[in-house]
Amino acid sequence: MSDWKNLILHGDCLDVIRDHQGILNGQVRLIYIDPPFLSGTDYTLKTRSRGDSQTAGILHEELTYSDRWKGGLEEYLDFMRIRLEAMRPLLRKDGSLWVHLDWHVSHYVKIILDKIFGYSNFVNEIVWKRTNSPKAQSKGFGSQHDVILLYAADATKFKTHPTYREHDERSRKPYSYKDEKGRFRLIEIEAQGIQRTEDRKQFEWRGRTAPYLYRKETLDEWWSAGLIYTSKNGRYTKKQYLADVQGVPVSDLWIDIYPVQGASKENTGFLTQKPEALLERIIASSTDPEDIVADFFAGSGTTVVVADRMNRRWVTSDLSEAAIKVTKQRLSNR
Repeated sequence: MSDWKNLILHGDCLDVIRDHQGILNGQVRLIYIDPPFLSGTDYTLKTRSRGDSQTAGILHEELTYSDRWKGGLEEYLDFMRIRLEAMRPLLRKDGSLWVHLDWHVSHYVKIILDKIFGYSNFVNEIVWKRTNSPKAQSKGFGSQHDVILLYAADATKFKTHPTYREHDERSRKPYSYKDEKGRFRLIEIEAQGIQRTEDRKQFEWRGRTAPYLYRKETLDEWWSAGLIYTSKNGRYTKKQYLADVQGVPVSDLWIDIYPVQGASKENTGFLTQKPEALLERIIASSTDPEDIVADFFAGSGTTVVVADRMNRRWVTSDLSEAAIKVTKQRLSNR
């Protein structure tokens, strides 16, 4: 693969995959797709011509794709099934597929993926909170989230890199102590609750006998490093400084990544555009530099724009000429 060239391909992803199996089979570390959702909507690319002192410019709309299906759910699922089956052989043994959907069909597509990948290779259903302002509904409740289904080619070989989000007010609250090194919280070094069994050994350390959770050598190291806090009654705990904590471990609930807004520098006018921060998290968590990242529903090109910036190799395709145009423009502006 030393002669690899990144690829932007125009065409249906099924044709693209079949035409490039020779170079892609067993080589791709990550596939992320943001396919149609069976939303019943026609999506457009909105652009505005430059105005002058007299006019604000003219708004243009170009059809990017139609998410209307004459055959309804059955036609949509047939469309997805054959394409997901074609994607599976492209993945490396430690690779993964991330399928971005919403409430319309995520549960149906999961059943298809369970059959293609095997139920045991289902890793996560990630919930992305995409808006803080759901639309009012006459029935039920307004939708605020999308779903990303994560499958491993082989769950025994797939691993994600440690992933953290920035501290917020809630996560900083326990760090209520402060000294010359900064804010810290206290971590127990004595057994508490169910850890404090009758047969747990106790020993004396610096004048206090207790069922310590760590060896004397470890406690001495922390003492020498100034990491032991002594309370007024002589009880010891360990200082954990906020500055030493990378952040809050990310769960399957992603509430800290915001959608692309109209005034955002990222905004291309593509109605289904996903934020770069979302793809940064996905790519960083499941790939390494020089790995191949694929997106066969390019849309606004966010996946490959981020992959290129993160020193990953990539391939993308879309049936929409508008999507290809936007993707090329974004890459050329990097």
